[in-house]
Amino acid sequence: MTGSDWANPYGVRKPYGLNGTNHGDQGVLAGATFSADHPLVPWKQPDHMQQWVDVDHSGAQLERFVADWPSLHELLAHEDSGDGRVVIVSGPPGMGKTSLIHRCIHEAQQQVAKAAAGAGDPRAVFVPTAGLVNDGRRISVGPDGSFAPIELINTRIRKEIAKGLLRHAFPEGRVQSIIEEEDPFQAYSDMKDLLAQHNALLFAVIPHIRWNDVDLRSDFLRSCLSAAPPRIVLFVEVSHGAAETGREVAATLSGSAAVTHLALHGLNSEDIWRFSRSARASDGGPNGLVEPDRSSLMAAHSEWRPSDVRELRAVFHSAADALRSAPHPWPIDADALRPHWERRRAGRASLLRDPIPPRPGG
Repeated sequence: MTGSDWANPYGVRKPYGLNGTNHGDQGVLAGATFSADHPLVPWKQPDHMQQWVDVDHSGAQLERFVADWPSLHELLAHEDSGDGRVVIVSGPPGMGKTSLIHRCIHEAQQQVAKAAAGAGDPRAVFVPTAGLVNDGRRISVGPDGSFAPIELINTRIRKEIAKGLLRHAFPEGRVQSIIEEEDPFQAYSDMKDLLAQHNALLFAVIPHIRWNDVDLRSDFLRSCLSAAPPRIVLFVEVSHGAAETGREVAATLSGSAAVTHLALHGLNSEDIWRFSRSARASDGGPNGLVEPDRSSLMAAHSEWRPSDVRELRAVFHSAADALRSAPHPWPIDADALRPHWERRRAGRASLLRDPIPPRPGG
């Protein structure tokens, strides 16, 4: 998942500048920063919509999300027996789960906007509880530096959601009472009532947390489901290793109509080709890219075998940077990519081989 800018077509424009300035709805400000590795956030940064590339089966999962998305009437129901939604996005680390979550939020935003005319113009409120990169380490570390218990993690998530409501101009007194409520079920029920009063729909993104074991993660997912009454949609990111499948991740919540599970998988040779074509310069100018031979890039997969989308993007970005000084347009083919993936591979091997230096004074 990548895009283009004049300097490096694989650079991703950050939604926030170094000083925290929002580049989203107001367009791109001078001094906007670029990164070789940043999640795509199309609901916050409009040009990220053009940077989306269908790799690692993300397109099929997005289609599943849209097909499974309930009607606006269901999401806005105020009956106590109603449910909100929990969207679990699972897959190995670095496969673009956060970008897929943000793309789903963008699609949901479009659905709300489309249906709003006949439903009293409800507004959608978006709260990333661990920032736009969805890093859950701060939420999951206890006061003593150890792994935090589920109760504390859920309390922190609720407080982050409440802070987000304040940023969206919800009444401070009502939000503060939600923060101070000790019973989590009651707190989310009060949040639902507040959203209903202001005719709002809440989308909250819950980060990946490195659980100590599968049972703890299952308990956490169940707690997320109980924290999603009507008007609240929780997007929960879950990373897992190669020995586990997405089906096993979501098995805890199987059978609930309020749960949508989206599973990302590994990369294949077609993904490398799609990624290459996504940012090819159309005019082939001095810094432009020309289309490489398809078979060359398809064959590169067997030699390279990128571990994830993050590595795919970083290697393409590094190769494009190197080719900016080429005397003529040059295709980013296997030969252009090889020194960059070999450098990354050598770096990983060095980390595994070199001894860990002792602590100072240890």
